[in-house]
Amino acid sequence: MKLVTATCFRLAQLTKFWRSCLLFVGIVANPNIALATSTQGIDLDNHSITVSLSAEPSSLNTLTAESVGYTAQLMVLLQEGLLRYDHRRRLVGGVAERWEMDSKEIRFWLRKDARWQNGEPVTADDFVFAWQLLLRPGTTSPSANLASPILNASAVLKGELPVESLGVSAPAADLFVVQLAHPCGWCLKLMTNSIFYPINASFYNQVGENYGTSKGAHLANGRFKISQWQRGKQIQLVRQSFYWDKLEAGLEQINFNYIGSDSATQLNLYRSGDVALAILDRDAIRSALESNLRLRTFPTGHLFHVQFSHRKEMSSANINLRKAISYAIDKDEIVNRVVASPGTRIADSMFHDWLTIDGEKFHDLRPPKRHQQDMRKAAAYLAKARQDFARESTSLQQTDLEKPLTLTMTINDSRLYRRIAEYFQHQLKGLGVDVKIDPQTTQMMVEKWRKGTSDMTLITWPVDVDDPMDQISFMANPDFRAVYEGLYAGQDMASLYQDNISALDQAARVAAVAQVQSLFNDKVTVLPLFESYGAAIVDPNLRGFVWQPVRGYADLRYLRLVP
Repeated sequence: MKLVTATCFRLAQLTKFWRSCLLFVGIVANPNIALATSTQGIDLDNHSITVSLSAEPSSLNTLTAESVGYTAQLMVLLQEGLLRYDHRRRLVGGVAERWEMDSKEIRFWLRKDARWQNGEPVTADDFVFAWQLLLRPGTTSPSANLASPILNASAVLKGELPVESLGVSAPAADLFVVQLAHPCGWCLKLMTNSIFYPINASFYNQVGENYGTSKGAHLANGRFKISQWQRGKQIQLVRQSFYWDKLEAGLEQINFNYIGSDSATQLNLYRSGDVALAILDRDAIRSALESNLRLRTFPTGHLFHVQFSHRKEMSSANINLRKAISYAIDKDEIVNRVVASPGTRIADSMFHDWLTIDGEKFHDLRPPKRHQQDMRKAAAYLAKARQDFARESTSLQQTDLEKPLTLTMTINDSRLYRRIAEYFQHQLKGLGVDVKIDPQTTQMMVEKWRKGTSDMTLITWPVDVDDPMDQISFMANPDFRAVYEGLYAGQDMASLYQDNISALDQAARVAAVAQVQSLFNDKVTVLPLFESYGAAIVDPNLRGFVWQPVRGYADLRYLRLVP
């Protein structure tokens, strides 16, 4: 869910998005990979493992840290919010022992044995302090928009109301109450996001702006705490003795010793026994398979798709042209020949195939319509588009209608994106459409998409919430569409947004989401292509490996060592 003012988005959410994209394509990495003086990947005697980290977080401040996988991976080990995902991605209690929810508010009763690493109890006041700080206009959190269902959140974020007006309160040390701005069928899922974690006010005020940037400036309430943090070299975590869940078989220590490792380096480190597991990309997967290593595949959390510009002066604003492009491509060929990575699946919806509503996958409840290539329909729709252009411009001659139409596709300048763009270029050329490939840095690519100055933008979609509302609130909310000038801006989409935020029970929510899915398909507002899958190799002595596709990270909380 991505609802936020234009100013806050420009400072925060945009940074979040392009950093997520950079991480996925593998270019957020330290070229001078720092290797700690270590050690074996598995230490059975001490229940310790050594792993790599794709990049080093600049901060572990739960309010302002980059919303990317390598940060989330550390956050869930060190911190805990009201709710959390278990090893099967089920929503379970974290600091909250139980909760009740109606259309107006959520009440959380906190565990009396939830404590910070210094032994102090985690109280409702810690949540009030953190959430008010989150919405303070000067905080510039990359995901502050997620708080929009809270009463007065938008006005506080804009500076129109004081933070004390935010709809949160602590009637008792173990009772935290959240007042809602509107009914919210997906709000409990939001509680797993790190921006909603508690903050100990006295500790925060003591360390000030350095909060979360070093061992001494960090206070954990999760399963682990920081025992060493050597910038660029090592982050070492050890079990936190005050954590409420006394898991007997879990790890005692995790060493992140290889910071900035790409997939090829991780594979080599695994082969040499220096790390307990390795996360692999397409090329490293091939090498691992040649060595007969056992792979575990998982959804990365990224959905590749084409965002069309709907600005009226852009050719892509024409629905017949968008339909022609859709019918001209073969998603099966893209997945199996262009991408050619194990597990990658065709996407016929902008909703990831693992997103759930009340515990059931939305796609199981309402399967999307299967896309089929049809070059005859593609040619017919292109002819309609040309006629539309002729009616809209008195300067066009008949000879102009016969000339190839030129479109621009902006991409991240990486091999995978180029291969996909070249496929589009080849397919549409046979239709009489010239595609100019526009490679950019990820930041500039997202900026062009935001402004709607490119006909097509090839991007990935990482999610913050295991719920279809993550996409709906971004592409359908009128406030957000004012920031993203190229998004489809029809009133039908705005009406569907209102239907979705007011739906509460599963049947109503499924029906409302299905209407959005149909609109996406019927008007080709976006063109989903595929969901990417990753792979990992895990030491045979290590059990309980989990990949969390929400924000995309390896969740090491449930790992255990067996002889």
